[in-house]
Amino acid sequence: MESKSYTESKNQIESKNLSSKTSNINVGINYQYEDDSDINPTITVKNTKNIKLNISKTYDNNFNFYSVFVNHTDLDTKFKVSVSVPGYKSQTKIYDITNTTSIVFNLKATDSYQLGRSIISIADNKLNFSSADDILVITTAGVPKYKNHTSEDVMEAIVNYADGKISAGKGNLLMLRQKAVDPIDTCFVVKKGNKLTALVFLNASTKYSYYGTISENMTKKEWNNFYRSVGEDDAYSFASLTNGWNANVTYLVLQEAAFHGHICEGTLGGYTITQALLQYYPPVKATNSTGGYYGDLTSYKVLGIPGDSANDAVLFFLDATAGKSGYVGFNTTSTGAKSNMIGFIRWYPGSIGYNNITNAYEVQKAGSGTIIVMEYDSENNKKLFVKETGITSEGTLEELKYNTWWINKINTNPASLVNIVIEKENLTEEQYYYLIGLDKDITYPSTISDAINAGQTRISATKAHGLDYNYIKNLKLPKATRSNELVTQGNLKYDDFKQIGVRASKLAKKYFKDELGITLEKDMDNFEILTTAGYSFINQQSTEAVWDGLYQEFGSRLTRETLLPNHRPIWKPLWFTFVLKQDDGKLMSLYVRYNDVDDTFFVGSLNGSHINNINIETLNNSDLVSELTVSVFPDGNWFNIQSLTNVWAEDLQFDQFVTFLFHGHACPGVQPGFFMSEYVMNNYPLNENESYFYIASSIYCKDDSIEYLLGLSPGLGNYMDQKLISSDVESEYVDGATEEGVLVIWDDKLNVGRAVIMNFKWATIDTSAYSTSDAKRAAQIQAYVDLYKGIYNPNLKEGITILGSETKWITQNEFNQIKAGAGNNSNALSFVQNISNRTKSEAIRLSNFNGNSNSINNSNSNSNSNSNSNSNSNSNIINSGSTTKYSSKPTYTAVNSITNRGVASPGISQVTSKSLDSVTDNENSAESEIPEEGASNELSGKAYEVSPSKESNGNSQNMGLIILSLGILGALGGYGYIRSRKRE
Repeated sequence: MESKSYTESKNQIESKNLSSKTSNINVGINYQYEDDSDINPTITVKNTKNIKLNISKTYDNNFNFYSVFVNHTDLDTKFKVSVSVPGYKSQTKIYDITNTTSIVFNLKATDSYQLGRSIISIADNKLNFSSADDILVITTAGVPKYKNHTSEDVMEAIVNYADGKISAGKGNLLMLRQKAVDPIDTCFVVKKGNKLTALVFLNASTKYSYYGTISENMTKKEWNNFYRSVGEDDAYSFASLTNGWNANVTYLVLQEAAFHGHICEGTLGGYTITQALLQYYPPVKATNSTGGYYGDLTSYKVLGIPGDSANDAVLFFLDATAGKSGYVGFNTTSTGAKSNMIGFIRWYPGSIGYNNITNAYEVQKAGSGTIIVMEYDSENNKKLFVKETGITSEGTLEELKYNTWWINKINTNPASLVNIVIEKENLTEEQYYYLIGLDKDITYPSTISDAINAGQTRISATKAHGLDYNYIKNLKLPKATRSNELVTQGNLKYDDFKQIGVRASKLAKKYFKDELGITLEKDMDNFEILTTAGYSFINQQSTEAVWDGLYQEFGSRLTRETLLPNHRPIWKPLWFTFVLKQDDGKLMSLYVRYNDVDDTFFVGSLNGSHINNINIETLNNSDLVSELTVSVFPDGNWFNIQSLTNVWAEDLQFDQFVTFLFHGHACPGVQPGFFMSEYVMNNYPLNENESYFYIASSIYCKDDSIEYLLGLSPGLGNYMDQKLISSDVESEYVDGATEEGVLVIWDDKLNVGRAVIMNFKWATIDTSAYSTSDAKRAAQIQAYVDLYKGIYNPNLKEGITILGSETKWITQNEFNQIKAGAGNNSNALSFVQNISNRTKSEAIRLSNFNGNSNSINNSNSNSNSNSNSNSNSNSNIINSGSTTKYSSKPTYTAVNSITNRGVASPGISQVTSKSLDSVTDNENSAESEIPEEGASNELSGKAYEVSPSKESNGNSQNMGLIILSLGILGALGGYGYIRSRKRE
């Protein structure tokens, strides 16, 4: 008999006056797919009062059942026995010890799991996986809804069926980022010698749409057949990712390309620029005497021109996302900037302190920065490509070959592909904020109220100017001095990285057994592993194979929400946090960091204990938190770890789960994006030829969730941001709300669109029961999660309000001005407000009259679109590089009467000596975040009291305001929805 015994609960028996006993329940489990029987099920037992009982279980290989030993009182004769397995629907049955000898569960897979099993079985039969040299799977499954549920189980089924041949850890499973209403499309590829053969399933169908070559060496006729079979949106995406994978590009580039949608010159250019930045202007490290990772003294800000794919790449690799105030991007080509340029600010935050002699606050250390502007030299690179390959024609197939050529260059001589056009140092605070924006005045502290300058303005608020090339070029600053940090390429193999995961897992098993007496099993749904594996580099090598080591020991996967890859910059250390969620609510954690220099592990401990609780009770103990951050979590990542762990314990939906991971931490500031995204998809569903565009004016964490869930990004050209001062974003439509930005629903065929100002008002959440900012923040997050689920939360006193106001029909020329921030004397919000009301037909007439002229130099469509001049009898169809278009409206479940969602996050209390980047005290600032080491905290915001909304601007076209106090939104149905597929 194989032992699988462990204690699943520590609940005390309800009455100590009753004698306890142990009963044995024989539990048989049959799976819809027999080869899933090696998955370790979670079995729970409750009495008739719904109290969870202590159990242990062993598995009998001879009789194929589990012996479940239940501790209970004499009064308990009936039990609720529940079984749950990843990818399967949970079941509960009643067991009566007086007349039942055994209980059998016939488990049925979820709809998404059945879909995944069906298509991979067909693919295996058609492609013959066993004879392949390698296999690749690319899928949109995950966030898109299938029969009203997120579809991550499609991937779970594929990986289970493949039995080790396919996994994210092997770098051959890619999840394309999509919206909830997008279809589920999956491409299976086998490599045999030099041949790449694909089988493609579209729209959640089990009938394949394409079978044939996907190689860059296909003929034009074969490309046209592929394009017509799979459609504009998928053809280049599947082909570019496949050929990049075949060219052995690093998995981190594949991950970013899956986020972006494809591999292209911009994607590879962004990776190359990032490598050049880290070589010549690397992060400046701090010294650390506590034994922790040497953290960063500096942080990066990115200045871009959305529409070039390189923007997405640098944001992804540096983890400098818009939601973390790491990116500023709108169309600044009128200043002399070029679309393939990207600016970087490496910023040293300053500090300020009180001088008791002068009775004044004084700058102790001035903030300063280095500004660098780079470009990938597209024109010269293509000339070199032609010279070295002899390929002179231009088209999609040639672009696939160009990508492969570029990948080879990255692996041999990446510096030859980029130019550094500006390098200056000693950037001042005023210059810094002119570029990135400052929503509120920075004031001197007021802790010592009688200081002569207490509370006075030190730096005035200003809107962001982004990559203002003329301004940067004309700054009278000295030329910066380059470093030259060359990192020797490591030679670790897949098995070496996998073993790092295995070794870390065995450490976790040891410490949980030694200190808690708990034997950790595989496939436990109450056990998570949070890790930087998959993002951190070790000697220029990506670390995704570590995931497979973790899976081998614990069965942890992203699709099961038990593996949490934490999005961090590529230079951060490789670390793990192993967490067991206990029935009493404790989150027992073990922190482990891998030291690549000597191939050892650091294991955090406090007072001799390596396992520590990090739930909200701990967060509410400031002294204990201080000790933990010094001794157990010394690497500057406490906020990431505790926030993601506590929100994981709330059993999130998959779309929320991956969005928090992309953002890098959990906070109330991310959550407005969940509600706003649903609001947009429900109230502004896309018609044929339409796509979303969004320019943010009030920028904080929610911008990352809006990007992720609406399929937007700077690299795609459909997300831009320009931070405005606070007074410019105070809502004129809802009392106490913020005008977050401008949403445009653009019709690419008619060259007109609808511009909408998005208003958001924060919830009122009572956090008075908690004394620390960490605990208050955790309570707010929990309130939002409950609100999203429709669960009562006593701390939620009033919900949020979302309003789409000022809906105006706009022309191409007006759209271009919105993208450019509406010029020096205006902004996107006021520009939309001042557009006259007109009908759709009037907007079409105006666009045609203007000949679609553009008063701004660059309309910022994706510069990496795939123009194709190849011609043959079938005309070589091109990939446009534009955002997704639709052939019919998505199907939605009706929106219920909605109550409100959203919240504010508590700020950090001021001290006498503080960062120069701090703005003002704001206990309920939703945008306020705890920065990692070296990162400045420039975010600010408000928590607003809820009051009745008002309408201040009518719309003569009867387009109407859409205002909702949000509660439980209806489910978004992606099943049955078909993406448009143009033919030529």
